[in-house]
Amino acid sequence: MTFTDAYKHTVDSKKRLFIPAKFRQILGTTFYVYYDENQSCIAIFGEEEWEKKSKMVSDSGDPDWQRFVFSSVVTCEADKQGRITLRSSFCEDAGIKKDVIVAGVGTRIEIWDAEKYAEYMTQLRASHKRFPNLIN
Repeated sequence: MTFTDAYKHTVDSKKRLFIPAKFRQILGTTFYVYYDENQSCIAIFGEEEWEKKSKMVSDSGDPDWQRFVFSSVVTCEADKQGRITLRSSFCEDAGIKKDVIVAGVGTRIEIWDAEKYAEYMTQLRASHKRFPNLIN
């Protein structure tokens, strides 16, 4: 299944975030929250996709990459209200405060600070000629 669409939500004072039901159905029960300091967002992977990423890192034989990746992953499950708790350090590093965009990005979900996401999407729209046209 492919993650599509984007939703506006808020992160509460306890760093809890509602994950839309449409996304939870695809993610399954257990999923993986990952932050890479080279990105401006937090990524969430379902089990199947995370297994692919995990195998790639493990098979690399690079202990530094393994430390970097695996120490930056949190396994989680949604509570009865459909919320997850984000790691505070992930939120701080990604600049996430309260208003966020939960965006489907094919094989993953991304959590963005709403203002950063709007700026980023504006930049992408301004450079639209670099993308192939899907409607032809």
